[in-house]
Amino acid sequence: MGLKILNKISRVGRVYSLILLLSIVSVSFLYGCGGKVQPQKKLINNRNQGVKIAVSFADMERDGNMVIKNTMTARQKGSQGQQKEQQGQQQEGSQEQQQNEQQNEEQDEQQDKQGEQQDEQQNEQQEGQQGGPQGGQERVSITWLDAKNDPDRQEKDIDQLVNQDVKAVVLQPVDPTAGAEIARKLAQANIKVIALEALPVDAPIDGYIASDHDRAGKLLARFLLEAAQENGPILKTVLLKGDKDDQVSTDIAKSLLQNLEGQSGVQIVQAKDHPEGDPQMVTATLEQVLTSTGNGVDAVVATDSRMAAAAADLLKKRGLSDQVVTIGVGADQKASQALVKGDHDAEIDVMPELMAQHIYDAAVNLATTGHWQNDSRVENGDFDVPAKITPVRLITQSESYLLEQRWAMSREEDQGREEDQGQEEDQSEDQQDDQNGQSGQQSQGDNGGENQGQKTTLKITTQEGKTVEVQIDGEIKKIETSAQGEAGEEEGGGDQGGGGEG
Repeated sequence: MGLKILNKISRVGRVYSLILLLSIVSVSFLYGCGGKVQPQKKLINNRNQGVKIAVSFADMERDGNMVIKNTMTARQKGSQGQQKEQQGQQQEGSQEQQQNEQQNEEQDEQQDKQGEQQDEQQNEQQEGQQGGPQGGQERVSITWLDAKNDPDRQEKDIDQLVNQDVKAVVLQPVDPTAGAEIARKLAQANIKVIALEALPVDAPIDGYIASDHDRAGKLLARFLLEAAQENGPILKTVLLKGDKDDQVSTDIAKSLLQNLEGQSGVQIVQAKDHPEGDPQMVTATLEQVLTSTGNGVDAVVATDSRMAAAAADLLKKRGLSDQVVTIGVGADQKASQALVKGDHDAEIDVMPELMAQHIYDAAVNLATTGHWQNDSRVENGDFDVPAKITPVRLITQSESYLLEQRWAMSREEDQGREEDQGQEEDQSEDQQDDQNGQSGQQSQGDNGGENQGQKTTLKITTQEGKTVEVQIDGEIKKIETSAQGEAGEEEGGGDQGGGGEG
């Protein structure tokens, strides 16, 4: 009986020992050494992998698009630099925290729990700061795509983004009609879409950012009407429009014509579309109008800066810059330089730097939170699209300094290229002169060599009938004869005859 009781006590002791051992192991797994294990920090690292966005330009070579790209890239690099600095501060804080934890290993369990709660709150705050796009702390990866004005290429480029973990796409559609299908594909892949300047027709778009096309048309009309008051009763004007499918060009031209309606000061003598806004086609159009009207054109207005610059260049070559008023939209590099030189009269600046800031914020916010700070909306078929319409401004030569910062570096580079070209031309002329000189010397040397190799036989017959033959190296230029003290001179070459000696 006593032995059974002892066995039971022994079994109970082993059970309690096992329970105690499991409790110790569980506490070790839960708190580790001094409560250092914090799974929440792994969550932060996962969420800090960054956000991927993409920008698909219709044509990246456009000056305005290049400004947008450069501005967004600078913003991206700035965010990465700030994030690295913040991560460094977090690492320093983490090291200090570990040291404090090691020093306080003997604190009771309640203090450890309080410390963990404080760490969790701090991590949540840091997550909010890093993940908040408005603070500029989000690490952003941007993929740049150039459709080169080819809608099929743009669609293929977008198809490749679907499986690349891209969260938002900024789409500048080559063709707004084809862009609608692209937008639907992105929406089906749960990728946010922001339309830039042109709005894909009747498509589910998450955001629309564009310059104020209506305001641009109003400013064009106002400038022409003021020019009519200064230059004459009626301003005969040529309207150069872009591609017929270009929504920006169409919107601007529509606004211009609406604001000129009923105004007697401006007469549109011709309005013509130009595929892809090709400047060469613009030149052909303007040449035809000038020829048919006997240079009877008072103004040229273009819905795009490239076309305006081409028109200003042609008018300058024809000596008509002072007679014909020119104005365009976009304020790209060439048009701005013509404006500074006085070869161009005005530009509507769409301020691409400001637009780029809104694009960046919208893309990052939509990618991370699903919404963005829009200030208006536009109707697009069955959809209402959140929108932000960016301001524009009229720039004449007197305000051209407003464009200097944008194109300052480009102008310096152009000036350097012009100087280099001038030096190259001078060097080329010098080299040509040297070559000509060397060629002349060589020619003289060659002729001299030929003359040295040539022999002339001079046959002389005296009055007495004696004949003397003399062989002379080279060609004879002149022979002088004298008879009885009288001298004579005869020019000759080849076989020469002379008077005899008496």
